[in-house]
Amino acid sequence: MSRPSHVRDAVAERLLDPSRHGWTIEELQRDLHQAKIPADYSSVFRSLVLLERRGVAQRVELGDGKARYEASGEHHEHVRCERCGDVSVVPDCIVEEAADEIERSTGFRLQAHRLVLLGLCPDCLALP
Repeated sequence: MSRPSHVRDAVAERLLDPSRHGWTIEELQRDLHQAKIPADYSSVFRSLVLLERRGVAQRVELGDGKARYEASGEHHEHVRCERCGDVSVVPDCIVEEAADEIERSTGFRLQAHRLVLLGLCPDCLALP
């Protein structure tokens, strides 16, 4: 059993915030420092690994080479801004509706999927 950790508790609290998705390790570390919680990169990483192992967190790959983490829960898709990297959640699963047709047309039996939609966020669209 692991020891109690102020860093792990603070990371878990941030992952459970429903207004934010797709935290990178660097973003979590920066946010902790701003909250006056001392945490080095390896402490944040180890906290995420343990939270993932416990089923509290899940790793999300959004196609930009950065590992991101969010709270485990209902499956959903993501949209990522190609300019600033902002991430938003697409509610529900838009692939489920097409799964039967994909299986019929390809002969594959789908076991899982990851879909990342790319575009520009409202803030980036407003830039010249």
